Amino acid sequence: MSKHCNSSYRANRFFVFGIAAFITLFYSCAQVVTPGGGKKDIIPPRVTKYQPDSAQLNFNSKTIQINFDEFVQLKDLNNQLIISPPLKTTPDISIKNKTLTLVFDKKDTLKPNTTYGISFGNSVQDITENNPIDNFKYLFSTGSYIDSCSLKGKVELGFNHSVEKGVMVMLYSRFDDSIVYKQLPDYFAKTKDDGSFQISNVKNGKYKLVVLKDANSNYKYDGESESIGFIDEAIDITKNENVLVELFQEIPKKLFLKKNTYDSYGKILFVFNKAADSVQINPIDFTFKDNDVLLQYSRNKDSLTYWFRGIDKEVLKLQLKNGNKILDTLEYKLITKEDALKSKRNKLGLYLTNNFSGNQALDLNTVFNFQLSQPIQKVGEYLFLRADTSLVKSKIETSSSVTGRDNFFKPYDVKLKESTKYHFLIPAGTFTDFFGLTNDSIKIDFKTQDEKYYGTVKLKLNVPSGKGQYVLQLLDDKENVVRQTVVGATQTILFDYLHPQQYKLKIIVDDNKNGKWDTGDYLKKQQPEKVIYYTGNITIRSNWDLDLEWKLSAEK
Repeated sequence: MSKHCNSSYRANRFFVFGIAAFITLFYSCAQVVTPGGGKKDIIPPRVTKYQPDSAQLNFNSKTIQINFDEFVQLKDLNNQLIISPPLKTTPDISIKNKTLTLVFDKKDTLKPNTTYGISFGNSVQDITENNPIDNFKYLFSTGSYIDSCSLKGKVELGFNHSVEKGVMVMLYSRFDDSIVYKQLPDYFAKTKDDGSFQISNVKNGKYKLVVLKDANSNYKYDGESESIGFIDEAIDITKNENVLVELFQEIPKKLFLKKNTYDSYGKILFVFNKAADSVQINPIDFTFKDNDVLLQYSRNKDSLTYWFRGIDKEVLKLQLKNGNKILDTLEYKLITKEDALKSKRNKLGLYLTNNFSGNQALDLNTVFNFQLSQPIQKVGEYLFLRADTSLVKSKIETSSSVTGRDNFFKPYDVKLKESTKYHFLIPAGTFTDFFGLTNDSIKIDFKTQDEKYYGTVKLKLNVPSGKGQYVLQLLDDKENVVRQTVVGATQTILFDYLHPQQYKLKIIVDDNKNGKWDTGDYLKKQQPEKVIYYTGNITIRSNWDLDLEWKLSAEK
C-alpha cells in the first residue's frame, strides 16, 4: 500500500502551531535564572520567537531571525550546518546578543513547492556553560504543506565495513548517471559517528541514492579522488526502508607518474597512481644491451624499479610511455660506480635483510625470507644452519634470477625444532649481484618458540555449491592478514601456530576469481566485491584448539 507522508501533517498544522506557541509563551514567562553561587546552569537556550515561524508555509522571505531567551554563540557551524535541499550559496549566518540571523544570497532562488530543512546540529550554544541545543533545526516550505517522508540507513566501507562521520548521502529526482557530476542533489544528509543517516522532510516519489565522501564540499562527484557508493535500484521514499550503502574508491581511469627517485647507483624507482604493468621505459640517445636492463614490479604493480648497467654517459634520458601516450620524459645525472662505492651516505654494496630477528623467539612455521639489496646474478649452492651442536648443510632455493621480480632466497627443507638455538652462516661470495658485487660472510643467531605457546583454529567452512570462489582471511585485531586461502567448495581449514590473541575471519566473495578484493565502478553500475565477517568471538589461547563452523547462505 502506498504511504502519503504529508497528509496528516497538513491537516493538523494549525493545531500543532497553537500548542507550540503556548509552550513557547509558558517557557518565556517561567525562565530559570541561576542565582549567584547556585547550581551549574545545564539548561540549553530556548527559542522565544521565530520570524518567519518555523514550519512556515508559502515561504518567500530572504531573512530568518531566531530569538533566544539568553545570549548564544555558534560553535563548529561549518561542520554541523546542513541545508537540505542544498543551496548554491551558503546563507550569511550571524549572531548578535540573543538573536541568530540568516540571510539568503540574493542570487539564490528557492525551489517551488519544496520543504527546506536548516539543521544547525549542536552548534547553537549558550555563552556561559556552552550548553547546546541538540539537533536544532528550522523548517519551512515554499509550497502549501510540509513534506514529511524520510529515509534511514547506514553507510560503510565496502572493503572492511568500517564507518565514518560526515559522508554525504544524496537523493536525486533525476536518474541519469551524469547527474552526480553536474548538479546538486535534491536532498541530502551526513552520516553520524556510527555511519547511520536520516534524510527528513522529503517529497513523495522515487529517487536515485548516491553516497559520497566529498573532499571539496561541492556536493558533486569529482572522480576517483573521492569515494562513492550507490543503490542499484530507485528508492521509493514512501516505503521508508533502512538501506545499506557500500562506499568505495574507483580505480583511476588515467595512469600517471606520481614520483620518481634516483638516489643510488644503477637504480631508479618509479611510483604510479595505479597498476602500471604495461608501461614502456625507453632510453633516449642510447641503447642498452639486452641483459643490461632489469624491470622489477611491486606486488601490486603500482611501482617499478628500473635497474641498469653498462652505460658510459654522464646523463641518462628516459621516456615513459603507456601505449601510444607519453607519460613523461625524464633526465638523470648519473652516479658513477666508483663514487657509489666510496659514498658514505648511500654506499654501493650487496646487503641482506631477513624476516626474523635474534631478539625474539622465532615462530616454528616461519618461512625464511632473505632479501638482497640488488637482483641476484649468480647463486652459490649451499648455506649452513647449526642447531645447537649439529651442523646442517642446506641447499639454496632462489625465486629470482636477473629476470625475476624479487631478490630473495630461502633454504630448502628447513624443519625447526622447538625451543632450540640456531646459527645461520652464509659464506662470503655465496651471492653475486646484478653489478658483479658479492656478499660478505653473514651470521645470524636466533632461538625458536615453544610448541605449547601456540593455539589452533579448525574451521569448517560451508559455502554454496557451484557459486564461485571465496578468499578466506584470518586477521588480527588491526585487520592485518595473518593467513589467507582460496576456497571453492565446502571444506575444513586448519590455521595452526597461531599466537595467543584476538582474531577475525573475513571472506571476500571473489566474483572474478583473481584472488583479491576488487573495488566498484559507478558508471559501469558495478558494486565492490562483497565482504563478509564472521560474527563470533575468536580468542586463541596457548596450547588450545578452537573448533568453528561458518555457513554462508546462497544469497551472500
